[in-house]
Amino acid sequence: MLKLKMPILNLIVLLLFSPSAFAFNGQNIPESVMKKAERKYGGFVVSRYLAYNTMLRNAEPLSERSKLKLVNDFFNALPFLSDIENWKLDDYWATPLEFLARNKGDSEDYVIAKYFALKTLNVDPKRLYFTYVNSKRLKAPHMVLSYFESPQSDPLILDNISADIDTASNRSDLVPIYNFNADTIENSSAQQSTHKKWEELNQRVKRNKL
Repeated sequence: MLKLKMPILNLIVLLLFSPSAFAFNGQNIPESVMKKAERKYGGFVVSRYLAYNTMLRNAEPLSERSKLKLVNDFFNALPFLSDIENWKLDDYWATPLEFLARNKGDSEDYVIAKYFALKTLNVDPKRLYFTYVNSKRLKAPHMVLSYFESPQSDPLILDNISADIDTASNRSDLVPIYNFNADTIENSSAQQSTHKKWEELNQRVKRNKL
């Protein structure tokens, strides 16, 4: 049984987001970014970005649970590819723009993209936790996005290897390692590398890195 609790205090507040206009900050992917991506990746990337914007429009009037489902389904349709094959790096956290542009990524990339999409859809980011697990099914480390309806609730798990969004207690195939929230990271030595990766990722998101 996967039992997860929100990390308790001793949190570093990450001042990650400014009111500047960049993609994945409460808005659609702008046309200027699409044109830049088209020059770099070709025309197919624009169709994926437009599909993303359409998904956001369709999700906007829905309930929070329905938003989770739509976002999960949208990104789970993208193919999986390891960082070594995709980026020639052992561990690279792609921005959502990069993930959609390359049309492939690993478990962290699905989680990152889902987080930013849900935040754009006004889902409270304090409810969204990045969760490192060991996957019995994959027999490997893995990352999923956990959604806490309340601090005490059994979280819902958004997972790229599962079409269904289920509660953590029903995911006996996942063995939790630790959670971190995207806006606050627990101040512990075990998570310093995570803190650094998250800060670096956000700088690339702010630059609309493609």
